[in-house]
Amino acid sequence: MRIIAGKHRSRKLWMMEGEQTRPSSDRLKEAMFSRLGGFFDGGMWLDLFAGCGAIGLEAISRGVEKVIFCDHNRNAQQIIEKNMAMLKVEAHCELFKSDYRHAIDSCVQFEFTFDVIFLDPPYDMDIDIIAIEVLSANILKDDGWLILEMISNRKCSERLADCVRIKESKYGLGKTVWYKKESNV
Repeated sequence: MRIIAGKHRSRKLWMMEGEQTRPSSDRLKEAMFSRLGGFFDGGMWLDLFAGCGAIGLEAISRGVEKVIFCDHNRNAQQIIEKNMAMLKVEAHCELFKSDYRHAIDSCVQFEFTFDVIFLDPPYDMDIDIIAIEVLSANILKDDGWLILEMISNRKCSERLADCVRIKESKYGLGKTVWYKKESNV
């Protein structure tokens, strides 16, 4: 696993041993970031179910100002911290060592709002329910994106709360599904 582009291009990341997480493929990451414009001039990003932190760290490498990571797995937390330290980006990161519900509550408490919220939960969790919980917390900016990564054969809702599905792209066993608030479509 490596950073694809930006300030930390080609830097290898630490990963968890075993099959506890499924890292996003380079192809999926490149397509996702290209769709977002490739590079950023600041902004806030939420990476729930962060695993090794590869998606959020890619965002920082490409210019996002702050990333909030969340993972309840202790091994994942240690890997995220190790990767942040290796890249010397701790000032641009915060790690919530909790389940996603507590992370959402913390974001509300700290009045964080995000340009991009990326959800990649374990495949056995109901991603629609998680997405609706996130959207109900009102932490996605009006012009922000909600991006879901899931198994490619899963059906996706046309609407989630006040968001409408814009795009769906398959990459091998996985796919990304893009949502935006209906008033901004």
